[in-house]
Amino acid sequence: MKLFTVITLSIASFFLLSCGQNETGDHSGHHVHTAPHGGQLVEIGKHGSGYNLEFVLHEDGFLKIYVLDSCAENFLRIPANSIDIEVAGENNNSKTIVCEPIEDPITGETIGNTSVFTSTVRISDNLPLKGIIRKLDILEFSFEDVEINFSGNSIN
Repeated sequence: MKLFTVITLSIASFFLLSCGQNETGDHSGHHVHTAPHGGQLVEIGKHGSGYNLEFVLHEDGFLKIYVLDSCAENFLRIPANSIDIEVAGENNNSKTIVCEPIEDPITGETIGNTSVFTSTVRISDNLPLKGIIRKLDILEFSFEDVEINFSGNSIN
């Protein structure tokens, strides 16, 4: 009976930790990743082995970006000096919304080793925000031309 319980718990743990992947490594499509801060998730890379950015509209109108793992459950610290979003401006000119890294002494996150970024300007008047992150490095992977379509969300 103990062996049966151990096997059952092992199988259940595998399915919980695999974020819904089947034997071929593909996602079954029957699960939903939930944004931990009530924001909007943007998937980067291949589903299940990539990453997520969570976009949250701060109550003061600033954009917060959280860098998360493939299941949007754990924070990932990255060394980026900023996350820059290129958006269309007036007269077909582009402008850049710069999101700077945030330090957090409680978690030990520092500039150059953080999972949280915030815009230097308010974006609430520019919603929906459509743009492109030209380049973003997460761990050993580099992602280019990541499309952003942030409609806004309930203010947190």
